[in-house]
Amino acid sequence: MQVILLRDVSGVGQRGSVQNVADGYALNSLIPRKLAQMATVEALKNLEKKNAEDRAHRAAQEKAWDAIFEKIKKFSLMLRANTDPKGHLYKKIGGEEIAKLLTEQGIDVPEEAIHPKMPIKQTGSWPVEIKLGEKSATITVEVIAA
Repeated sequence: MQVILLRDVSGVGQRGSVQNVADGYALNSLIPRKLAQMATVEALKNLEKKNAEDRAHRAAQEKAWDAIFEKIKKFSLMLRANTDPKGHLYKKIGGEEIAKLLTEQGIDVPEEAIHPKMPIKQTGSWPVEIKLGEKSATITVEVIAA
């Protein structure tokens, strides 16, 4: 029996794929547990429509991310922070602060996409990786005493 998987199923396939499985396995396990649905003509058409919409959405998202990466090539941010006399920060700088700085510069990057290569706990220049989808870029964050 052909089924469309609604979730990843170990040993069978990934979500959204059409698989041939034993009738009993489909009717007694996959379909009642809502892991799959029968691959009717209508369900296959809906799946193809959804896949086309997903591809279009991903293409638009990739295009937007390319525009962001063009803006941040060799980009450097300057951040003022409170420090002790030795240059150690009172508060570690993370993705939230960097995202806020980028937003002030007109670049909208989600906080989850910002990955400092090492914890920013003192003044100096720090590399920060920005990952969007399969692409990534590195910017420099210059931390100076306020």
